[in-house]
Formats: sequence, C-alpha cells, structure tokens
Amino acid sequence: GCARHMAFKCQRWTLANVLPVAFVIWIIGTIWFLYGWLHLWVLLQLHVESALRDEARFQRGFIQACVSQSLTLLLLICFIRAIFTDPGSVPETPEWRNREYSLKAKYSSEDTKDRDGDKLEHHEVKQSGERRFCKWCDRYKPDRCHHCRVCRSCILRMDHHCPWIANCVGFRNHKFFFLLVFYALADVAFIIITMTESVTRAVTDETPSKHRFLLVFCMTLSVIMGLLLQMFFALHVWLMLKATTTIEFCEKRHRRTVVGGPVSWNVGIIKNMQAVLGSNFFLWLLPLSPPDGEGLYFERATRNPGEAQESSETAALLADQANKEEGASSSRAHGQAASSGAPESSAPEVTGDKAAAV
Repeated sequence: GCARHMAFKCQRWTLANVLPVAFVIWIIGTIWFLYGWLHLWVLLQLHVESALRDEARFQRGFIQACVSQSLTLLLLICFIRAIFTDPGSVPETPEWRNREYSLKAKYSSEDTKDRDGDKLEHHEVKQSGERRFCKWCDRYKPDRCHHCRVCRSCILRMDHHCPWIANCVGFRNHKFFFLLVFYALADVAFIIITMTESVTRAVTDETPSKHRFLLVFCMTLSVIMGLLLQMFFALHVWLMLKATTTIEFCEKRHRRTVVGGPVSWNVGIIKNMQAVLGSNFFLWLLPLSPPDGEGLYFERATRNPGEAQESSETAALLADQANKEEGASSSRAHGQAASSGAPESSAPEVTGDKAAAV
C-alpha cells in the first residue's frame, strides 16, 4: 500500500515506478565508480609507495577527490530527500472538504488572514467564478494546486510529476528537486573537466584497451547527462525567477484566462527565489530549510488600476462570448431536433405575434 503521511493514494513502489529510479541510481553509480577507479586512483597513486609518488599529481588528485565526492554526497542527499519528502496535499479539514462550509464561491478578503495580518484570497477559480473542486479527491483546490493522476492526489503548488524520483515535485520537495538538478549538473561538469586529462593520456599513451574503452564510455555518458541537465536546469531557473511552475507555464499557452484575468505570482526575483529555496539566503544551496508556510496561500503580484480594469473588461468579454456560444449551440441542437422529426419541405415554425394572428 501507500506510505503513510505521504500524498500518495495508490501503491507507490510498483515495477513501473522503480525502474526509472533504478536507472538514475545506475547512472550515478557507473559514473562515480569509473571516475574514481580510472581517474582518481591513478592521480592519487595509491598503488605506489609514498616515496615514489609524484606529489603534484597526488595533490591534484586529492583536491579533485574532495570536490567530486562532496558534490556526489550532496547530490545523493538531495536525491533521497526529493524521493521521500511529501510534496504536500490538501488538508483534511472542513474548509477544504465540506461543500457547505461558510467559505463561499468567491473568497472575500475577510475569510482568512496570515500571521502578519495581511489579507489572503483565493484567486484561481473556474470561469464561472466558483471555487476549484477536485472530483477525485472530493476536496476544494487551493491556489496553484493540481491533481496528479499518477499519485492520485492533489499536490500543493504542483510543478510536475517526475518519474525519475517516483514522486511529484510540489511545495515541500521543490527545493530538493531543484538542488538535485543543480548538484548533478555541477558534478558531471566537474568530472568532464577533470577527466579530460585521463582520456587524453589514454589516447596518447600505452593503455589497456579495456581501460581506454571505459574512460571514453564514462566521458560520453557524462557529456550526454551534462547536456540534458544543462537545458533542464536552465528551464527551472527561468521558471523560478518568473514564479511559475511547469504546469502553469504549459497552461498559460493553452487555456483561456479565468474570471478576473490571469493570475501572476511574480513578486520580485528575491521573493521568487525564497519561495523555492527558503527564506534563509545562507541555506539556499543546502538541502535544508525548505520554504516557509503550508503551501495553501501565496502572495500575488500587485496590479495597478488600469490592469484591473482591463482584466474586468476581458472577463466580461469572455463571459459574453461564452453566453453567445452556448446560445448558438442550443439553437443548432434545436434545429437538428426539428429537422429530424419533420420533412425537409415543411414550412418553418411560426411563433410569437405572428402565430397569434394566424
């Protein structure tokens, strides 16, 4: 069954979920082993007596070993925390479960207040203005919350479901996932830069064919992972600076704006980074101190009166267009029903005053 205190409402560790995680572990282990055996071991000259060692190479190997193992350790910690940290789900409280709760379809500014007394509102609603409700979880959705069909649960500030960690990336583990990508990229970049020396030596000097093949294989695998991680990390840095999740970025390109206009959570670069990496600047690059809060309410970007008026006008236009489309579809349905029950040559139906005159 599912682990307790986690967002999962299904069996988590199936074969389909284990295989991607096992593949990531294999890649990490393969690169780590080959780099240590074919590069660090040679530089450290551990198979040679101390008096016969090249001190310059030994010092270079010692520094590279410390840096690479530290990056690998941080990578593994972030990997484990991203897998086993609950991304966050909707609380089992009447506010979110009971349809008859006192909170109405549109939240007034007096509904809830944060610890500083600032007014909190829910801004993401349906086009009808009603609160978003998940029919699978039977709960209302907070802002930026989405239902994951893999986890079968509503995830707070959901970014995406990541099969490589067999978990959703949400409010509580977003920092660990972000640092996982960061340290993985830093680790493979460091390995590529430093292992170039060993690959060059294997090509120019006399080297066993097996060692030469494994060195090239390790370098190729590291370069491929580095290119993929570079693009992925650049995307997530951009999303973080824009205060946007992957799902929100995709929805903005395909969905129509909600009543009141599109919602922006972009409150400045520093606050946007704190929303992912935590409030303590000195702990941003450590897998500690996740963001503050419960993931239910988020600060919204302020809008000037002109933007608010434009959003209201846009909402009115969308509502008018929706009404016209609904009326047109009803007319078409009525016409199709009438034509199916009468011959094509029958006279059109007369209604209103003309019918009374007849």
